[in-house]
Amino acid sequence: MKKLSDTLGYYIFYAFAGTLACLPLPVLYLISDIAAFFVHKVVRYRLNVVRMNLRNSFPEKNDAELKAIENKFYRHLCDYGVELIKMTRISEKELDKRITIDNFDLFYEQLDKGKNIILLLGHYGNWDWLSTLERRFRPGVTLAAVYRPLKNPGIDELFIKARERFGTFNIAKNNTLRAMIRIKQSKQPHVVAMVSDQTPSVNNLEYWSNFLHQDTPVLTGMDKIARQLDFSVYYIDCQVVKRGYYKATLSIIESDPASLQPYEICERFIRKVEQTIQRDPAFYLWSHKRWKHKREKE
Repeated sequence: MKKLSDTLGYYIFYAFAGTLACLPLPVLYLISDIAAFFVHKVVRYRLNVVRMNLRNSFPEKNDAELKAIENKFYRHLCDYGVELIKMTRISEKELDKRITIDNFDLFYEQLDKGKNIILLLGHYGNWDWLSTLERRFRPGVTLAAVYRPLKNPGIDELFIKARERFGTFNIAKNNTLRAMIRIKQSKQPHVVAMVSDQTPSVNNLEYWSNFLHQDTPVLTGMDKIARQLDFSVYYIDCQVVKRGYYKATLSIIESDPASLQPYEICERFIRKVEQTIQRDPAFYLWSHKRWKHKREKE
């Protein structure tokens, strides 16, 4: 019965999303404006979570400033939603116009030395559109993206296909280590993108840092894999230039991860995410329950 329900839900969502994806982005943004009002003011989607996260992250800001960030966040959240749907139909030409990377050649500083790359990013701007960069690489370089499967397998499949439209290889989160070992053994150059600012599971609370004024657990998988398999580690900083237009900037976190102490990559990464957020907080995913875990006192 559940399988039938999932299948039916997939076809309903596929038909709905497919219809919306045919619309031009300016029309989709009008729909997003309407959706933002209902999501924020009527449904009040995770409003308490958003307000608590903002208040704790920016104790120096007054109520009016926090309210302005909140309003802007819900508008962008709905923009992200329609942009994600549009990803199933958007052309490469349109994407290239809307996403710029000024220093793309920095990738080759390590790839030309035979090093694979872990590309770290946060839930900022439109992280899914950044997973479409495969075609910008020289022939022979593969872009892979680690993703967390959605509960509905039909909808999950839809967005896997959206990323694969642009040549991106998808790696389910639970298969990350095995996939990375195969990549290392293949001797073929890979860039593996990981959105790594999520909350770790309760069984993986290994490393904590002060992030946005709060005691915060940090995912450690990218740190362990980079040091174990000798992958260079990059960060991609996303900046929202204007509605629907993004500018990304690359930086190298570490080219010799084996030389670092455990969790040093985690710390460098979380500091870079913090800098990205502080530049313009509204474009971060504040509805995520990022601080649901509390450190046990010794």
